Amino acid sequence: MAVKIPNKAFLSFTYKQCVNTLYRAFKQVEDHWEREGIRVDALKILEENLQTLVEHEDEVQSTLAKELLEIYPKDQQSLQTLLMKLERLEQKDLKDSDFLISTIDDFAKVNESPSPIHLVLDNLRSSFNVGSLFRTAEAIGIKEIHLCGYTPTPENSKTAKSALGTDKWIKWKYWESSLDCVDNLREQGVEILAFETEKNADSLSRISEIRECAIVLGNERYGLNQSILKRADRILKIDLGGKKNSLNVGTCGAIAMYHLAEATSEK
Repeated sequence: MAVKIPNKAFLSFTYKQCVNTLYRAFKQVEDHWEREGIRVDALKILEENLQTLVEHEDEVQSTLAKELLEIYPKDQQSLQTLLMKLERLEQKDLKDSDFLISTIDDFAKVNESPSPIHLVLDNLRSSFNVGSLFRTAEAIGIKEIHLCGYTPTPENSKTAKSALGTDKWIKWKYWESSLDCVDNLREQGVEILAFETEKNADSLSRISEIRECAIVLGNERYGLNQSILKRADRILKIDLGGKKNSLNVGTCGAIAMYHLAEATSEK
């Protein structure tokens, strides 16, 4: 794994070269995470590189190094946080958004009675997934979207592109902490429905009626953490008939929103 970069080399890089080099290096760490010896050595070297970069005469590069050192990875999830920052600086994301098709929308239509459903997105990594969920949520007519942690907001150009303007038609809010978000919703009497592929999870199909609720979806790779699951009123799953036991988070969210919108409308 070629991540060793002479410290002096960093001081000669342009900002773009610096971001690109760091992204490729940390991406290799992610790809080889299970190889402990390589991972530990690589992270040590990269930390030294960043400490050198702090001394860069370019204030922008120096600030970047300081910010990355503050969130320096101790585990896979914190590595995701760091990579997310570098991916956005690199403007890297899934390319699916390039294939989005615009349609003729009914701009005069106003949803005066949205479904009493909240959508909570906890540390999603993909801007395309978030934008896709915005489109689905707006089309179904849910109440509000809550973006937590490092979930990209519509202020991110990739998210805005894949949302196709729906972020302007549906209420959304950013939360630094998903726990604060969930606790706030619980205080309002909102039922917390966490979606996770756990053995003891209940089937979504068993819900025929429900009051105001929040669908909570987790990171594409790691799902929801235990702190969120402990706060949930119910842990739900979508029954699948194939060999794979999980769906893309955008697909899962779409199925959940549609089913629960039907359930709330029957009350």
